[in-house]
Amino acid sequence: MRNSLRLLAPLALTLTLSAPAFAVCDQARLHVVRSEGPYTGGVYLYDLAPAAVLPTFYYRYSTSNPQIIGQLDAAWVGRFTVRAVGNAAACGTSGTSRSAGTITFLYRDSFF
Repeated sequence: MRNSLRLLAPLALTLTLSAPAFAVCDQARLHVVRSEGPYTGGVYLYDLAPAAVLPTFYYRYSTSNPQIIGQLDAAWVGRFTVRAVGNAAACGTSGTSRSAGTITFLYRDSFF
């Protein structure tokens, strides 16, 4: 038992320290303004803009998840805002179209 702990403790510490940190593009209060697709593999592209009267840029997310596609389409038709989390290393900071990666989580707001 004692020998097992001597071997497992350094292994656990090594795995903990080497675990990758994933940066994400997490944006709230966005409106779906456009969709494109499906492309090869059933991938759809969605452009989500900040909730401003005249937004000057939008975040471009991609997804092939049918549940997320359904939620985005419902938010678009219902004019709801969403919070989208993409797997891009960081949100784009310049340009009209800012890459946000593939959507990993989506939260649909009802009152904004």
